[in-house]
Amino acid sequence: MIYDGLKEIGRYRGLKDTLDTLIDWLAENDPADLPLGKTVIDGERVFANTMESSTKPLEEGRFEFHHRYADVQIDLEGSERFCTTPGAIDVTVPYEEATDKGYGLAAEGNDDILTGTLEHGRFVVYVSGEPHMCNIVVPGQVAGPLKKICFKVLWD
Repeated sequence: MIYDGLKEIGRYRGLKDTLDTLIDWLAENDPADLPLGKTVIDGERVFANTMESSTKPLEEGRFEFHHRYADVQIDLEGSERFCTTPGAIDVTVPYEEATDKGYGLAAEGNDDILTGTLEHGRFVVYVSGEPHMCNIVVPGQVAGPLKKICFKVLWD
């Protein structure tokens, strides 16, 4: 996981060519201008999914994981808590290649959960294979609307 200010994304150049493509695109484009839905940046190698949703209580969250793509997420409106874990998860929805997605819950005894707050001006990268939970209400706040972009960056 990488978590930083969006203005600092250039420091991660060289980690992956597809991430470099996104960094170049962000230098020339305002992500806030993207319409809802999918926007192709570099074919199926780099694209954006802009969505509106709502935050939810931690108890309703579950980890998702991908095998092919990394998620680069930014919030345009609202804020959310995110969680990730280097520990084991119990898969509750098996991985589907067509959607590059599976889901799970922290395995019993896995209390190694890392959390942070994603809000305007920050980004987070979840590399392929890294379990992550998103759209969780920030502690001390109530559930509310969220507009965000999940850039999908080919990582396999």
